[in-house]
Amino acid sequence: MRMLQRERELRLLNELKETEIANVVTQGLNPNVKMKDSGIPWIGMIPEHWELRRIKYILKELKEKSESGLETPLSLSKEDGIIPFDEKKNRTMESASYVGGKIVHKGEIVFNRFKARLFAISQYDGIVSSDYAVYECRETASPEYLVKLFSTEMYREAFNRKASGIGDGFSRLYTDDLFAMYAIFPPLTEQRAIVAHIENKCSKVNSLISELEAEIEYLKEYKQRLIADCVTGQVNVQQT
Repeated sequence: MRMLQRERELRLLNELKETEIANVVTQGLNPNVKMKDSGIPWIGMIPEHWELRRIKYILKELKEKSESGLETPLSLSKEDGIIPFDEKKNRTMESASYVGGKIVHKGEIVFNRFKARLFAISQYDGIVSSDYAVYECRETASPEYLVKLFSTEMYREAFNRKASGIGDGFSRLYTDDLFAMYAIFPPLTEQRAIVAHIENKCSKVNSLISELEAEIEYLKEYKQRLIADCVTGQVNVQQT
């Protein structure tokens, strides 16, 4: 019962966090700002002084490929962002060879084109599968703002609609299709202010989330140990 309650609290915190991020990256920090119709139904209203820009004018695709495949393999997930593959908790099969893989430098954006449609900024130099895309921001854009914008439910759904392929598991969002879409684009100073606000406001929420995750993990382990002890007879279970 306690574990179910903690799991509900965790879901609620994550939902509140995502809602707060979505609100500020699409509407800004001033609740009294004058709004205008973006002209795109799925985007709706945006602050009057903001722009819509095609993503091709904001991001540049990088296509540097590895000749040796000896660079550090990197893994991208929603929970961890981009980390070295060796640090990944739940490993799937690693590529047999990274020759021809995409080179990634610290500060660049990595995009999983497939079903997850994940964007993240790399804190490492390394290499990713050729199925991923690597981008850098043009100078008028904050990569941290764009990653947060593209991670909202609104943009994830838009990316899914734009993706092509057979079935959800095999559909992918190609760069040309991504670049044809529009991004909500505040002035650079506001992009940075929004990122700072999110990092400040979410730091406490992230601490609570980490505490709940640790407690849930402990309760799961305790439950498993208790079941094992009962099965092996180390705990005397009396019939009533």
